[in-house]
Amino acid sequence: MKMVFIADAHLKGDDAEGQAALAKFLDSLKADTLVVLGDLFDFWTGSNSVARKKYRTVLDSFIRLHGRGTKIIYCEGNHDFSMGDFFTQRLKAAVYPEISEVAIEGKRFLLGHGDTVSMTTEYRLWRGYLRSPLFRVMSAVATPGVVWAIAGGLSKKSRGKGKYLSAVNHVEARLREFAKGRIAEGFDFVVLGHSHQEGVHIEQTGGRKGIYANPGSWARGMSYLVYENGSFSLAKWTDNGNTL
Repeated sequence: MKMVFIADAHLKGDDAEGQAALAKFLDSLKADTLVVLGDLFDFWTGSNSVARKKYRTVLDSFIRLHGRGTKIIYCEGNHDFSMGDFFTQRLKAAVYPEISEVAIEGKRFLLGHGDTVSMTTEYRLWRGYLRSPLFRVMSAVATPGVVWAIAGGLSKKSRGKGKYLSAVNHVEARLREFAKGRIAEGFDFVVLGHSHQEGVHIEQTGGRKGIYANPGSWARGMSYLVYENGSFSLAKWTDNGNTL
């Protein structure tokens, strides 16, 4: 089995170049399963007709990928959530709102975006509001211009001020510590996004050995993960193909 993992493309609706590159990657993909570890879109909530129109280039590539028989797993992020019937019905994707266990080839995988690993009280309340029925109703009845204005504000608030660009990636450090704890509890592989820091790390903890892996940010370097024959590797996409 071959699985490919991507995360944090942060596609914007008017980003034609970014969408075209990801669409080309998806159209070239030959894998049994594609796992999206959240924040593929800079804004997506519910069955949003505005988002469907803005992201049509990439969504059409997802339709073609599904048509070729690739299974799609979508782990919701802090920018894309309540994915709606396009993913669950049109693409038959398995959608996970939270970090979740998935059994694959007899191994225990823990998959998720990673934003819930270390939450402040403010962020916990904000996250709950964005996933509430009230917010979904507000998004559904708002005009397209208002929806996209809200999207821009949420994106800036969620991203924070340079938290992924400092010399020490504290987000990644917290994710790695979280992964070590889950490996000690019995998981074989912990795969998360969110930190924008790619890597494959063998962890020995609690008398067990496992792997913590992160595909990094597609938006920053078009990096992704490949799982095949029981092991992980990092790769990068270029218009000429895949380069390690």
